[in-house]
Formats: sequence, structure tokens, C-alpha cells
Amino acid sequence: MFSILTTAFLFGVVSNLHCFGMCGPIILSIPLNRSSKSAVFIGTLQYHIGRIFIYAVLGLLVGYIGMGIQLIGILQSVSIITGFGIVIYAWRNYIFDGKLESLFPTSLPNNFSSKSMGKVLRSNSPIKLGLLGMLNGLLPCGMVYAALITAIITGSPLLSATSMLFFGLGTLPGLMLLSLFATKISGKVRSKINKYLPYILTIIGLMIVLRGMNLGIPYLSPKAKISNNKYKIELKECHPINK
Repeated sequence: MFSILTTAFLFGVVSNLHCFGMCGPIILSIPLNRSSKSAVFIGTLQYHIGRIFIYAVLGLLVGYIGMGIQLIGILQSVSIITGFGIVIYAWRNYIFDGKLESLFPTSLPNNFSSKSMGKVLRSNSPIKLGLLGMLNGLLPCGMVYAALITAIITGSPLLSATSMLFFGLGTLPGLMLLSLFATKISGKVRSKINKYLPYILTIIGLMIVLRGMNLGIPYLSPKAKISNNKYKIELKECHPINK
């Protein structure tokens, strides 16, 4: 469990690099009360709590898929495939020449989130910022998808939700800083940060592969304890009835 949550948290930290390059305009559009630094901090925190909450809910839902995978006994194989999938995703622009995203339609979730955000922005709800964060968590994002796939291989809905919670917590420090200082982070800085992202994602992907290989390495590739449930069927002998 420790290795799963550590990997999820590190994945979230790494995702900050992606968010610095991609989420600037979204972060700048948050309607924060800028009357004081404390008001900005509280509003930003409310927004990101809503975002992390929806990650945990999504993790809970995909966890049931993982539970089904575990029942049929292919969880370790899925873990290895997932790890290599993350490595391929990290280098997708080089392998597929930037054409991979076109295979995954994102108009439906984008339209839903955009329309819902518009309604929330026009409302006077006291939890407006939290709702905006939740809707932001539903926007198509490759890093979130990769985190959800990683959460599936936990094989448990509760552990999957906790994994996504730790992923969200990993993104919190960087996105809080981005929310507070988005205007001071130039496009050149974001571009330089994104150059390091494939290398770090590759490391995380290989860590997931090692975990699935069941090598018995503490924390990195712990030995899975697989127990087979034996069901005893009691057979009743049928004796012929003597007439």
C-alpha cells in the first residue's frame, strides 16, 4: 500500500510540470476575491479541494473495475502493461508525431464542463469555487487519465480512491503556486519545464512495471501475497430407499 500511495503522490508532483504548461489560462480565469492575500489563498484552496475531491470519486468508480480485474487474476499483467503505457504516453509526441490525441474525442466532456462552469460562474453559490474545481477535475487531461489507470491496478475501490486522493495532494503545492503566481510564470519557463516531463514520466512508468513484476524488492516491487480461496463442497451420499 505504501508503494502505491507513494507512486500516486509522485505522479501528482510530476503532473505539476504538465499543469504549468497547460493550465495557466484556466487558473487565471478563477474568480478569486483578491481583496487580501488570505482571501486569495482560501479561495484557491477551496477550488483545489473541489478538484481533488472529484479525483477521489473517479478513483472510487474505476476501483470497481480493478476489483474485477483482480478477481480474474490478471492484475499484475495489467500493472506491467499500464507502466509501459505510461512510458509510451510520455514520448507520444515523438512516437506518434502528435497524432495520438486525435484518436480520443474530448468534445463531449469539454462541452459539459464548459457549459456547467458558465452556470456556476453566474451563480452566487457560497461554494462556487469548490464547484468550479470539481468541474475542472472532469476536464480531459492525459495526466489524470494515466493516474486513473494506475489507480485501477490497486484492485480495490477504497485503495483506488485513496490513490487518486494522494495524486491530487501531489498536484496541490504546484497548482497552488500557479494559482497565486500564474501571471509571473512566463511561457518560456513553462516550455522548459515541459521538456523534463517525459523523462520523469518514464521513471514512474518503469516503477509501475517493477511493481507488477512481483520481484520482492521492498517498497519498489513488493512480493504480492496471493491466496486462493478454496471452497469446500459437501457432497451428500444418496442411499437407495429400501422398499
